Amino acid sequence: MTTPSLRTTAVRRAAALTLAASALTLAGCSATNAVTTTKAYAASDGVDATLGSLSFGNLLVLSAAKGDPGTVLGSVTNAATSKATVTIGIAGDTATLSVPAGATVLLGPDHTAVPLSSVSEPPGALITLDLASDADGSTSLQVPVLDGTFAQYATLVPTP
Repeated sequence: MTTPSLRTTAVRRAAALTLAASALTLAGCSATNAVTTTKAYAASDGVDATLGSLSFGNLLVLSAAKGDPGTVLGSVTNAATSKATVTIGIAGDTATLSVPAGATVLLGPDHTAVPLSSVSEPPGALITLDLASDADGSTSLQVPVLDGTFAQYATLVPTP
């Protein structure tokens, strides 16, 4: 039986040290950077908001043009143990809906409609959407106005 030469042993040790140093360096990168998947963000075209126990998701307004009718798209989730009455709209043009306890209500022409008689901003702009709840107060936020350019919205845009 032959024993490895000192040179072979030194090369193996150097390779092992290099591998260990590389592993520690790569592990350090993930230890110092925040994990982005744990941060809440609006994952689509709309805007998210929270009002007390209510969570609003992906809110946006669809309209063909400035001055045309519109509709609100998005969702409302009620984390409370009792139903909530929610009012959604723009500049006094509102709809009131009931959101059961622990439930999510989808907003849009194919679900719970929130029609708007006239949208004061053109597609591509932002518009102030008012949100109110009987239990959690009210807030306003800027949401995008979109038209039927994107295929997923083409059939949902109200016609004058």
